[in-house]
Amino acid sequence: MRLSLDGRGVLGLAALLLGFPALSQAPEPPEDSPQYSCFESTREGGRTSETVAAQLCQGARSDAPAKCFRRVQAGGFLSDPQALQLCQYTTPEDDPASCFLKARTSSFLDEPQLVQLCRPPMAEMLQFCPYGPQ
Repeated sequence: MRLSLDGRGVLGLAALLLGFPALSQAPEPPEDSPQYSCFESTREGGRTSETVAAQLCQGARSDAPAKCFRRVQAGGFLSDPQALQLCQYTTPEDDPASCFLKARTSSFLDEPQLVQLCRPPMAEMLQFCPYGPQ
C-alpha cells in the first residue's frame, strides 16, 4: 500500500509538526476588520469575483474602496480592472468615484485617462515603490 500526500496533506502535516493549528481550523477574520468588511461589501450582490474583491480590499482601512467600486460599476462605465485601479487604496477622505463621474460628463478624456486623473493619492505614490529586487 502506497501513501501519497497531496498539497493539503503536506501543509497539514507541516502545520501539525510545527505546532500550528490545522489549516481548516484557522480562525475566521474578525467581522469588524476593515479589510474583511470591505471584502464582504464588495461581494454584495455576487457580481464581483472573490479575487477582485480581495485585490480591491488589500490594505483597506475602511469599506471606502468597496463603496467606490460599486458606485462606478453601477453605471457600467468601467471594466473590473479599471474600477479596481480607480478605487483601490481609497480612504473615506477620497472620492475617486465622484471625480470620475463628474469628469466623465465634463471632459473629452477617455476612461483610462480619467482613472489616472481620479485615483487616490496613495495609489499614485505606490507606483514609485520598488517591489523586490530589480
